[in-house]
Amino acid sequence: MPHLVKQSISEKREQLHRDSDRQVPIIVYGNVLPQENRETTSTDENISILSGIPASVGCVEGYVKVCRNLGESITEGEVPIIVVPYTDAGWAPLLLKAKAIVAEVGGQLSHGAIIAREYGIPAVMNISGVTSRLRDGQQVRVDGYKGTVELLS
Repeated sequence: MPHLVKQSISEKREQLHRDSDRQVPIIVYGNVLPQENRETTSTDENISILSGIPASVGCVEGYVKVCRNLGESITEGEVPIIVVPYTDAGWAPLLLKAKAIVAEVGGQLSHGAIIAREYGIPAVMNISGVTSRLRDGQQVRVDGYKGTVELLS
């Protein structure tokens, strides 16, 4: 048995050596996003900038629509910045109507982030308590490059 383990290790080392000059295609890496300070520059009483994880690049301004569940609806002609607690496949039709996505939970590989990149809209994920900190109708700027949501009004 120890002989088989040594042989397997030897084979793996040889394979590693043969593959050491291979280049990983750029598509695997995706976009390199800027690293910023992740601190929230506000207090609960006076929200100014909320920081999270940049998940889909772009920068837009618009009005917030907080959607805590899939039963929420978007008014015809409205293109809001959708603020959600999380996303999964069931959220896709609602997110299709969004100008940007902001989520309490998630990261660059979460469902909402992937959908945002597919739809070509900015997304910021992992902002704790964002569905209770923002209200419908507030004007915000979502910066998917920096991972920030700035309250404008």
